[in-house]
Formats: sequence, C-alpha cells, structure tokens
Amino acid sequence: MGIFESGDMQQDAGAFISLKKLQEIEEKEDKVTMIYVKIDKNADVDDVTERIEEKYGDLTTIASLEDLQSVDQGLQTVDTATWAISLLAIIIGGIGVINTMIMSVFERTREIGVLKAVGWKDRRILAMILGESVVITVIAAIAGSVLGVAAIQVLLELGMKGFIEPVYTPEIFIRAFGVAFSVGILGGLYPAYRASRLAPTEALRYE
Repeated sequence: MGIFESGDMQQDAGAFISLKKLQEIEEKEDKVTMIYVKIDKNADVDDVTERIEEKYGDLTTIASLEDLQSVDQGLQTVDTATWAISLLAIIIGGIGVINTMIMSVFERTREIGVLKAVGWKDRRILAMILGESVVITVIAAIAGSVLGVAAIQVLLELGMKGFIEPVYTPEIFIRAFGVAFSVGILGGLYPAYRASRLAPTEALRYE
C-alpha cells in the first residue's frame, strides 16, 4: 500500500485507486505501509533521505528499487524461516510431550495399578493422562506467548520498527492455544493408551 506524491507517474500494468478503498480491500483502515516520494531530477537522494529520517524518526527509507527488492526478498525469507521454525517447534514439542508422559506413566505404574484395583475404568485412566498432557502444553503455550511478545518488543527496541509491525489479535492467540491443545492430545495418546492397558496385578508388583 502506498501514497504517491503529486506529479505525473506512469507505469506499465499499473492502476490507481483511492487510498480509502485500498485500505478497505487490504483490511488496513487508517494505515499506510509505504510512501513513494518523487524528487527533482537534480536533487541529492542521500540528502533527501537524511532529512526525511530526521523529521520522521519512525520511518525507514529505501532509496532504490534494488534496495526495495532486497528488503522484500529478505522479508519473504524470514516468513519462510518462521513457518519452518514453527513446524519444527511443534514436532519437537510433540516428541517432548510423548517422552514426558511416557516417563510419567513409567514412574507411576504402581499408582495406576492401585487406581485400577479400586475400580477406575480404562477410559478414566486414559482421560487422566490425556488431561495432564493437555495441561502441560497449555502452560507451555502461555509461557511461549509471553516470551514471544517480549522478544518482539526487544526487536522493536533494537530498531526493527520500520520492518516489522506486531499484530496481537484474539485469533492469533486462539490459534496458538489450539495448536498447543492438539499437540497435547496427540502427544499424550500413546502414553495414555499404554497406561489404560496396564494390568492391575502386574502394575502392583512393579518396583
């Protein structure tokens, strides 16, 4: 999204649209993400850039199309890396949950045997282990959300305001907790199934 300064500007395959309409289409009402400035032929680009940065300290200036393309490619790379890191984190988180819950079941074999001996059904044991798994992942999601917001604020303070703009919406956090809940269920399925299938007599003899 951009604003064009007054003056003639023509481009192949280009189009003009009102700023308000474009903001509605992009769902960025009352926001401008980029401003194009046309300078005089004999003007010093570096001098204009410096004056803009001095007057508008929260703006990041790009003096050439090559720089703009480099920034765009860099942002695309960062976006791809973010998705890859997120997927890897989900996989590692799932493995961590499985490992944690298996160890929990292993260490509480006698306890599970006692519960089954006093009448607990297999599905109740299953629900207990799954519930613990979900609680672990939800707590991890809360901690991760707090650390994520803190890390973004640190990046902004380090001078990334012109390149990233954090957006905190309920949908983002709901999605994060949805992923955490799914990881908790999937990661706890096998340990929960294993715990529910323990024979009470064998579990009670376990040391």
